[in-house]
Parts: sequence; C-alpha cells; structure tokens
Amino acid sequence: MKRRTFVQSVSLGALGLGCPSFMTSTKAPSGLKISLTPWSLIRAGYGGDDPNGMSVFDFPKAAKNLGFDYIDHEMFHLPKPLKDEHLELMNSRCKAASVKSAVLLTGGAGDLGDADKSERKKALNKYQYWIDVAAALNCKAMRNVCADFITISYDEKLKYTAEGVYELGIYAKSKGIDLLIENHNGYTSDPEWLAQLMEKVNLSNVGVLGDFSNWRIKNNPEVNYPNPYKGIEILAPYIRAVSAKSEEFTPSGEESRIDYKKMLAILKKAPQLEFAGVEFFGTKIPRNQGATLTKDLIEKYW
Repeated sequence: MKRRTFVQSVSLGALGLGCPSFMTSTKAPSGLKISLTPWSLIRAGYGGDDPNGMSVFDFPKAAKNLGFDYIDHEMFHLPKPLKDEHLELMNSRCKAASVKSAVLLTGGAGDLGDADKSERKKALNKYQYWIDVAAALNCKAMRNVCADFITISYDEKLKYTAEGVYELGIYAKSKGIDLLIENHNGYTSDPEWLAQLMEKVNLSNVGVLGDFSNWRIKNNPEVNYPNPYKGIEILAPYIRAVSAKSEEFTPSGEESRIDYKKMLAILKKAPQLEFAGVEFFGTKIPRNQGATLTKDLIEKYW
C-alpha cells in the first residue's frame, strides 16, 4: 500500500445490523461530538475473529444504530496487512451508515521520544504511514502513544519527545491531520510533563487526547498520578479529544469509578475540545449497553 495512493471517496455499500430496544438515536450535545471507539464493541485485533462476531467493517452501521454520528478507528482493529481495498470498504461503509471518522488511534509501533535517534526515525516513518491512513479515512486527528516507559531522565525524555512529536506534527499538518498525544503511562501520565511537551512543540495542529483513566507513571512498584481530575484540568488548554472510559455502572447509570459530572465540568473549560470518544471495556453487561450508558452520561452532564 503506497503512502499517497489511498482512495478517499468510494461507492456506497453497507451491511444492516439489528438494534435492540434499549438503543435509541439521540442528538449529541451542542459543541461536543461523541464518537464510538471500536474496542467498545470489538474485542479482537488485526483481523482476528471477535467472540461476538463483530467485523470492523460492520462497525460503522453498528455505531449508527446506537445513535453515534462519529466513529474512531484503531490501527490494531484494521486488517493486517492493510490494503487500499480495506480503506475503500471502510469509507464506503461509513458513507452508507452516515457516520464520520473522528480519530485514528495508534501506538506500539515505536517511540517518538526514543533516546536513540535512529529508533526515533524508525518510529517517525511508521507513524507517517499511519498519518496517511488517517487522511485516507477522512479522520480529523490521529492519536499517538509515546514516552510511555521511563528509561531516561525527565528532561532528556522531554527533549527527545518534543523533537519527535514536532517532526510528526509537521508531517500531519501537511496532510490536514491533527496529532494528539495521549496521557498513556510513563511520562505522559504526568500532566505537567505533557503540558510542557505541548509548549515545546508549539504547533497549531498538535494537542492532547485526554484519557480519563490512564495515569500509571511506572510499575514495580506501581506509581499513579494521584488525581485524574486535576490531571485533566492541567491538560485542559491542550485537549482536543478525550477517551471517555467506562467499565461498570451503578443502578442509577453512573460510572462506578469515574465521576462523569465532575470530569465534564472540568472539560467545559477546554477551549479546543471537539470529540469525546466512548470507550467501554467492561464485561459484566452487553457491549452495546455499556456504550449507550456511557454516551448517556456524556449527554447528561455536558
């Protein structure tokens, strides 16, 4: 698959899916676009068979049936090897379902903040490829995971990561894509470090994807940033999308670990926030229900 040969507009095609009675299509709250992340419904990657039989190409229609007008994509849910025809089919299914693409989630293909310049370059080349995929899928942004292992000093990692993110950000800008760095363990789960990274990079298309629950700084012993609400507050000036995590719910429909009312009150002060990506990863209730309950919480408190 050549980097600049992706087909970006294709003919219609769709696969209809049933919709249980508890699913209702509702309008997203003003000023915030709610997207659905594939992991909420699909628990297999790289073309593997999902236990519930959900194909990634069925996902746009399934999301629409749940009331979502936007979807995210995850690189490990896309077929491997990824071919032009896969992207054409996904665009076709999105168009047929009347859903738009929000964020392509990437990571695990190298560290843009690697202290070894040659390794940093390898990561840059790999993620440039995924920027092209994001553009081909008509996404607004691409999420990247970097600096998620602490192996060198705070200041060194900040320096190298700023260099890598800046280079990828420049490339993303040439493709019309926002590059979002997620708080995803390691130094990125220190909100002050991540805020400094944004200031050093200082590109108009580079920002943060704020994850509600990824605050583990290191393992053995495990160290977490102590206050996720404070973390989101520190990152708010740079946040353009969030990963609205959920796992279990109380009988009244509240998320059992995350105070959505408090979290969304903080996010109302995020001037660049555009997307809230629902990411349900629970196992005790049906996936469709978990995704719907999470969406309901966002709408309730926005």
